[in-house]
Amino acid sequence: MVSYKIQLTEVAVKTYILNTGGTLGMVGKPLRPAKSAKELLEGINVPSGIEITLEDFPLRQDSTNVMHKDRVQMGELIATVYDEHDAFVVLHGTDSLAETCAFFSMLFKLSLQKPLFVIGAQMSKDESGTDVPMQIANTLRVADAFIHNNVVGVYSVCIGDVLHGARVRKRRDSDFSAFYTPGIYPVAQAWPHVLIQEWARKKDGVLEVQGLRLDSQFEQQVAIIIVSADSPPYILMDMVKAGKIRGVVLECKGAGNVPDRVWDFADEGSYSWIDAIRAATQKGIHVGILSPFEDGRVELERYELGQKAKEAGAISLESLTPAMGDVKLRQAIAMHPEHPDRIQRFISTNILGELLPGFVNER
Repeated sequence: MVSYKIQLTEVAVKTYILNTGGTLGMVGKPLRPAKSAKELLEGINVPSGIEITLEDFPLRQDSTNVMHKDRVQMGELIATVYDEHDAFVVLHGTDSLAETCAFFSMLFKLSLQKPLFVIGAQMSKDESGTDVPMQIANTLRVADAFIHNNVVGVYSVCIGDVLHGARVRKRRDSDFSAFYTPGIYPVAQAWPHVLIQEWARKKDGVLEVQGLRLDSQFEQQVAIIIVSADSPPYILMDMVKAGKIRGVVLECKGAGNVPDRVWDFADEGSYSWIDAIRAATQKGIHVGILSPFEDGRVELERYELGQKAKEAGAISLESLTPAMGDVKLRQAIAMHPEHPDRIQRFISTNILGELLPGFVNER
């Protein structure tokens, strides 16, 4: 692993850039990860007063292949240089950028008292009209502004918007404005000047002196399934019988409705998705219910089908995005493997803005 430093005059801000792969550094046809961090920074209009440390992640790859164990390693690299730097930028592919933002949010939580940005690009640096220079340059401008205004946390910069990492989600593949945060506004804008919202998370002196902490335990054996009335419930039942899965995220309907239509299987009788959930939870498998909508809130008590899922032992993933729902459930299971009630409390606790603001009037 090789590190480089770009030294500029009037050094005030030290920024660590970790290159993990993704479209922005790809070459060839078909595209494959190739460019180093040093190559990606060549020709970029870096703001004055910044010292940049460049590092290449040992395994640079298409972000489709990135696993949570890789993200733990990325976090550990950041932790080793944390005290010597003011801000951190992870160059990443866009297809799983939301998962990495969610993961870092839960890996570091409130102990992260500096800004960390996960950014990608829709085109490679070598392509005509590429968005790579703008993405990197804007991120460095925002990093400088955040440092001087004591803004901390995990973010993603998408052209002119600075997005909360705990709720970032990809919505387009044919537009430079590929990301958004469903249910909340951008934390800041980068055009033409950096405009920071007053509600941006600020440095906490008590948390800062305690140092960075990595909560790196995440359950690996978790699967995600999209559920509909036409999806056979043996998908989940077979997992239960295999005995290896520890958690399942079910993307269901509406406020968390799960179909209870019974399927007939000649070789194993008849059962529904509700029956499959009950079989899973009785075996100690934690089943989280996720909304398919960008502003969705899972309310399992609202409809009969949601209530049946809850009575079968399902856990509400509240208003979490798909990426955060997966990550937070994995961490909750690792923390409380035998306690579904504690898992639900952890999921329902808004730690750093991952849940939508407001609440539903129960009257």
